[in-house]
Amino acid sequence: MFSKVRLTAVWAVLLVGALALVVAGCGGGSSSSTETTTSEESAGAGAAGGEEASGGGEKLTVGSDIPYPPFEFGKPGSYTGFDVNLMEAIGEEIGRKPEFIKSSFETIFRDVAQGKFEVVMSAATITPEREKVVAFSLPYYLSEQAIVVQEGSPIKGLSDLKGKVVAAQQGTTGLALGKEKAEASELRPYPEGPSAINALKAGTVEAVIIDSPVAQKATEELSGIEIAEKVATNETYGIAMPKESTELLEQINNGLKKTIENGKYAKVYEKWFHTAPPLEGLEKAIKEAESK
Repeated sequence: MFSKVRLTAVWAVLLVGALALVVAGCGGGSSSSTETTTSEESAGAGAAGGEEASGGGEKLTVGSDIPYPPFEFGKPGSYTGFDVNLMEAIGEEIGRKPEFIKSSFETIFRDVAQGKFEVVMSAATITPEREKVVAFSLPYYLSEQAIVVQEGSPIKGLSDLKGKVVAAQQGTTGLALGKEKAEASELRPYPEGPSAINALKAGTVEAVIIDSPVAQKATEELSGIEIAEKVATNETYGIAMPKESTELLEQINNGLKKTIENGKYAKVYEKWFHTAPPLEGLEKAIKEAESK
């Protein structure tokens, strides 16, 4: 329903004199670096022996716009995050060893279509426009928005935003959700997520609508704010690859489904999002994608 625009803001210092929160968003850099790495941190969801989790198998090159915590972040040689660890788990199932290549999100789909790497694993929303350029795997992540408020706020969710002053990052699903559902007295677009959170901390807005994982990270790092509600937007992330990579697409899809069946997916998800995955919704999205 909503047109997902991947967050491009780089989280900078949020408040003068306050704790600095760095949550660098994907697409924010213009680097076309070809630095590569396999994650040194296991998802904790692989085989009992770490050797299988990080060891052999044919290399699988993976393009990703790093950093974008909690999906992918870190330094060359130690990239980690939900996407990194999930791809490691999928790699175990298909006998491939992921090697992550840092790439700009602005060119990442063109790059994979041109063969600069085999797949893209980069919190990438499946959209009709992107499907014209690349093929996507089955969905692996259900996109959500979150309503962030000051601690103790009477606002408990989306329905309580009527008549309130609400902030959202410009060009994001959060802003689209606010326009369609919030019924706010004023919906203020901010160029970057930190600006919206600053406004909430300062009391100039009463709520912020923003990507759920980014909201979670902010509330963990900063005092005085909390998530009032998480809102599903019926959008999904997928693994992208060249249209002609039909065999690899089938392998990736089978590997993803195996991680869901054997519990590896749940372990990776719980590690990074500190809650059980919405498996019922994810399985429904997968079935819908398979029926197309």
